Amino acid sequence: MTTRHLALGMTFLLQTTVGLLGNLFFFYHYLLLYLTRYKLRATDLILKHLTVANLLVIFSKGVPQKMAAFGLKYFLDALGCQLVFYVPRVGTDMVIDTTCLLTLFQVIMISPGDSRWAGLKIRASRYLGTSSILCWVLTVMRCVLIPFYMTDKRNNTNIIVKADHDYRASALQ
Repeated sequence: MTTRHLALGMTFLLQTTVGLLGNLFFFYHYLLLYLTRYKLRATDLILKHLTVANLLVIFSKGVPQKMAAFGLKYFLDALGCQLVFYVPRVGTDMVIDTTCLLTLFQVIMISPGDSRWAGLKIRASRYLGTSSILCWVLTVMRCVLIPFYMTDKRNNTNIIVKADHDYRASALQ
């Protein structure tokens, strides 16, 4: 293992650890609020979805990158490789979608009472759960074709490598 691989591995380890600790803190916080039956604010629902999406990205992208940076090569089979392409894409898209949903909700809530948005203030928090679930469904459906466009790199049959990662034994066609 070279110094470059060690430095890269330590960087991935640090990023994964900090991200994991921060998101697990939020997950624990919302779990504790749920168990104590504390009344949550409307934005807490969006932040819970954002925490889950971040954890998806960390576990599905951070852990394999860390293992590859420390020298373990081609340790995923075809299904694992497809999941490593699919799950981080869904997580990343959900982070973007949830952040946009949070921004839109905050714009509605801070708008003046005499604006066009005033009528939405009352109804906005009622539809947050539905909007969040709709974002998840649309993101999963939008990314569902990703695993179907993959082939095994070890077969050497009609492959155009877009990105070559040490932990994936497959590439996009």
